[in-house]
Amino acid sequence: MNNINLGDCWYFYEGLSAVFINNKWGFIDRQGNIAIEPRFADASGFSDGLAAVKIGKHYGFIDKSGRVVIEPKYDYALAFTEGLSPVSIDDDFVIIDKKGNVVVTLDGEEFSDVSCFSCGLAAVDIAISDEEWRMGFFDHTGKMVIKPQFDYAGPFVDGIALVEIPDENKYGYIDTAGRFVIQPEYEDAMYFSEGVALVLKDGEWRFIDRTGATVAIISDKFDHIYPMSEGRSIVKIGEKYGAIDIAGNLIIDTRFDDMFLFSEGLAYARIGDTHGFINTAGNFEIQKPVGKPSLLDMLFGRTGRLRW
Repeated sequence: MNNINLGDCWYFYEGLSAVFINNKWGFIDRQGNIAIEPRFADASGFSDGLAAVKIGKHYGFIDKSGRVVIEPKYDYALAFTEGLSPVSIDDDFVIIDKKGNVVVTLDGEEFSDVSCFSCGLAAVDIAISDEEWRMGFFDHTGKMVIKPQFDYAGPFVDGIALVEIPDENKYGYIDTAGRFVIQPEYEDAMYFSEGVALVLKDGEWRFIDRTGATVAIISDKFDHIYPMSEGRSIVKIGEKYGAIDIAGNLIIDTRFDDMFLFSEGLAYARIGDTHGFINTAGNFEIQKPVGKPSLLDMLFGRTGRLRW
């Protein structure tokens, strides 16, 4: 389950990808054609048939025709998953359905960092004292199902969520009842994807399966490794990106200056002044020259922002 946030999206979700054109966000299809004209100040990927967009100063939701189906009145909005979306309005977090009806209201003074729903639960950061916050999970009705007890709690993927134990800086994985299915023994860890997760143990990055067994120890020659996506894990060597398989074999050469995770068979990538989307073999299927920053971009220091 993708936890889709707003901002520089550059992933294909439900056949469309948000792109930044002439200081506005729009959407392209898998052929690189404009599917929804760029007219938004911000945009997320599509999920449950809707995408969060910013119009003026507020966020609302559009369908795949570009039609506004939930009016822009929110200070912030996350993607719809399981028919629900966490949004903020007037300093409170609320959960809305796809008609814009409020299903759950959370007091903004006690709750923070609400995530999208997955496996029926959403992570939330809760104030347990004047100085301490802990993360737990609530269900579709707003009931706390897993009490706030973690420094970090990620989304559930196939019934397993990554959590960090307070004061120990150790990571493990829990089920939807809050029970540890993989003990917190890792110095660092990432969420499960395609049945495996990247974890750091005894100074070595490795893939583990859902039982915690090591699938492969990944060579330390990579400066950064990302979660598995469509059979490929993006890696960085120096300033260049490529991809490895689950055994750690390099299957896409590290020749890219920028590269994102694969989604729906495509991944955003850039080489020098050319960018676009590559397929799982590492070849460009959609290719364009990198757009130049506008005068406003330069004045406001946004020259590093990718443009379609």
